[in-house]
Amino acid sequence: MSSLTPNSIRQMVSVQDGSNQNPSFAPIVQVLKIIPVVPSTTAATKRYRAILSDGTHHCQGMLATQNNHFVETGHITDNVLLKINDFLKNIVQNKTLIILLNFEILANPGYKIGNPTAIDSSASSSAPPRATAEGGGYPGGGPKSEPAWNPYGGATAASSVGRVGAPIVRTAMGMPSSISSSSSAMMSSAGKPITLISALNQYQNRWTIKARVTNKSDIRHWSNAKGEGQLFSVELLDSSMDIRATFFREAVDKFYHILEVDKVYCFSGGKLKAANMQYNNCKSSFEITFDQNAEIALADDTGDIQHQSYDNLVPIGHLDNVEPGGSVDVIGIVKSVGEPGSILSKKTGKELSKCELIVADDSGAEISCTVWGERAMSAPNEFANHPIVALKKAKVSDFGGRTLSASGGNGIIVNPRIPDAERIKRWWYSGGSQAATVKKLSVAGGSGGAGRFPEFKDRQSISAIKSNQMGYNKDKKPEWVSFKATINFIKNDRDGGAWYPACSNPNDPCKNRCKVTQGTEGNWHCERCLNSYPSCHYRYIFSATISDASGTTWVSFFDDQAEVLLGMSANDLQRIYSNDGEETYQACFAKAQFTDWVFTCKVKLEEHQGEEKIKTSVQSIHPMDYAKEGRSLLNAILAI
Repeated sequence: MSSLTPNSIRQMVSVQDGSNQNPSFAPIVQVLKIIPVVPSTTAATKRYRAILSDGTHHCQGMLATQNNHFVETGHITDNVLLKINDFLKNIVQNKTLIILLNFEILANPGYKIGNPTAIDSSASSSAPPRATAEGGGYPGGGPKSEPAWNPYGGATAASSVGRVGAPIVRTAMGMPSSISSSSSAMMSSAGKPITLISALNQYQNRWTIKARVTNKSDIRHWSNAKGEGQLFSVELLDSSMDIRATFFREAVDKFYHILEVDKVYCFSGGKLKAANMQYNNCKSSFEITFDQNAEIALADDTGDIQHQSYDNLVPIGHLDNVEPGGSVDVIGIVKSVGEPGSILSKKTGKELSKCELIVADDSGAEISCTVWGERAMSAPNEFANHPIVALKKAKVSDFGGRTLSASGGNGIIVNPRIPDAERIKRWWYSGGSQAATVKKLSVAGGSGGAGRFPEFKDRQSISAIKSNQMGYNKDKKPEWVSFKATINFIKNDRDGGAWYPACSNPNDPCKNRCKVTQGTEGNWHCERCLNSYPSCHYRYIFSATISDASGTTWVSFFDDQAEVLLGMSANDLQRIYSNDGEETYQACFAKAQFTDWVFTCKVKLEEHQGEEKIKTSVQSIHPMDYAKEGRSLLNAILAI
């Protein structure tokens, strides 16, 4: 029994403010039994109860949820010895429960030490013991005056801030294993202890973190039945990991212009909640929300926090193996910058600024990356002269081959201070800038009705669809091709017009796309949102034949691309059809026939009524610039 700290169970259950205020008190106890606690609901987190013993008494304990993996990986089993570095005392249904926050796993003797009995539950209300030679109890005969324990599970700032949140695991020989972690105590400029992001947990209600702002979004506004508001989010990084934080309402006005990317601040006064991993790619399992009462102060940048944390930088040449919708970290060099433009958001109806960058790396591949918001308008100047860029959590899309979308307004870091940046720079200036691109993952014009204009050197001919057997790949993934062609024939004789009636709801889940049916009362009913509307939103859908010198093919036109071709919306053309008759309707299509365009098409093998068939769909369409086309032809001839 000499290996256990005498009287430690009584001291643990007797702390007055719910937590250990004596840093020298780190008792060694034995876990008699680990008992899984079955969650009451499927959504609840699994917990593990532990019977703790000092050889004389035993009490009920509970592992903090961030320590569950030590049970699940077999490091904590029955009879193992633990050195308790940090704990909380909680009262649940008039019973004392010791929450184990931080500990070291020692040896396992394989048997129960001593003959312990249950500690008297009244001990939790008794006076704390006097200080002992072993370091137990409180210096000076009693605890310091501190803020009261929060009965809802949180600890006071003095009890929990600044302590190490990850347990240290030791081998039977007493040496730390690869799972161990440690942290020295740090203080903010205001004298508050600093907590590592990795040590944050929901048992704390006061903490201060020191972190670098690595990403900052634009301000977003919302309006719903509960009212209106605004928010923005940042990503914060310290020496342990990163975490997402969101500012709401008045906090936006107070802090948005104070926080700058790449600067270090001390943050306190936030609230922790479980991270929504659908929208959060940070490592922490928590998110922070701040209101106008938060305390934020600029801190000294001592160099102990890196400027960015990149997880497994993916070579551009490997991005075609990444599933669409995923997020990746990428580093490369900007080969070219497109002209800033704008699109109309189908979700919000607001205009969004955008600009496309072509980014390449030493894998011999290049990809299109879209920059959004205010930064898109300054992109031609900011990304001029081929800077190195690191994309943090860029979203992968399969629209137009493979493309990337920068995360937030600051999802791209220019000339990042990481070793990979030097590697890319050496490659570029040692011949990479002149080398032929081995793989182009993005097809020009893959981002809307117009999109980026396919350059002359990137185009093929219509015959390439058959000669290259496009669509017949083993994964049945779509392929893209760009060419110049002429509209020969437009099939617009669908019953009711070359369109379909779509839901009038511009928001999720319909976004003016889902087909609706008209009831006998005249309203349009949507099966998707289960609502009825007095009117519908018409969207183009028709097919046409196009040809070039090499051949002819059927293609499908959808709303965005058809609107560019015809110069009017489907709603406008439907009104012409209803009010002016068939002849005026047909004249609108006749204007588009025998005109020259530069197309980007998606070619995909699809199954219809049990039969496989290649379908070619127009993804972007650009009117012919004959002067530019003539110069491109001349340059191609001179290059022969």
